[in-house]
Amino acid sequence: MKSGRSWLSLLAGSLVLAAGAAPADTVIDGTEHLASDRPEAWGMNYVTSITLFTGLGVPRSREFGDLELGAELGWVPALSEEQRRIGFNGTKVEDLNKAPLFGRPRLTLGLPGRFALTLSYLPPIRVFGVKPNLFAFALERPLYEAGPWTFGARLYGQIGEVEGAFTCPGKVAKFPPGSAENLYGCQGASADRSSQRYAGLELSGAYRIAALGGLTPYLAVAGNLLDTQVQVRAQTFGVPDRRRLVAQTWTFSLSAGLVYPVDDRLSLSVGLFYSPLWVTRPPASSSDNDGLFNVRALVSYRWR
Repeated sequence: MKSGRSWLSLLAGSLVLAAGAAPADTVIDGTEHLASDRPEAWGMNYVTSITLFTGLGVPRSREFGDLELGAELGWVPALSEEQRRIGFNGTKVEDLNKAPLFGRPRLTLGLPGRFALTLSYLPPIRVFGVKPNLFAFALERPLYEAGPWTFGARLYGQIGEVEGAFTCPGKVAKFPPGSAENLYGCQGASADRSSQRYAGLELSGAYRIAALGGLTPYLAVAGNLLDTQVQVRAQTFGVPDRRRLVAQTWTFSLSAGLVYPVDDRLSLSVGLFYSPLWVTRPPASSSDNDGLFNVRALVSYRWR
């Protein structure tokens, strides 16, 4: 479905409201495959990049059966109104400023051959107005370890979705459909579903400074394939809106930070993350970089 058809669907909904009733079987649906720099695709890429399962350090040698439990926390930057103007090819403001923080647990298991498997799951519990259901995983291994230097590789991915009122938030739906505060006819908060799937490869290096208690600066670069979609689930002008937006985008990201071993079992890691993200916002005809920059932290405890 092209963007023009989206506008026709909106107009049809307005006419239905003016007529006073909508046929019981009227539904706005269809799937639109977006260019990776469309505003809607940029929005999906932005929120998905927040969840990228980066290492926050460099893979190290582990014994088979080693178990490590971690807690990750990341800052989610607030978007301006102009940045949130992504709906209908950059003309409608969507409610993307839901959560100021993103957190998840990590469980790492040592495997044979110096490999390690890390798993994470966020259950469908509503927090900050969103309900995640995300499973992330990573397989990592050091590639070179000599003296204070370590280099490693990490394959990671994620499947799952996040549900929330992105297209029709309650603060908009409380106004009459078609009014200045509710131009798009929202009737109640939507239950949109944002699918956040990706796969990535990260290469990293670190240098351990023994004189500073083992403080270890690290640097990492990663390539990512984001396979994202949004399933709209809203009622607008008396008509169910079930449009589906789909996009696939290749991105890269950079990370840098510090790992500090508090003792033989406990370690702290803080890192900076940056991923360039390209978007073409009408009436512009060329793409601009509006990337994600945030700060992430990880606390890890090794059981054995």
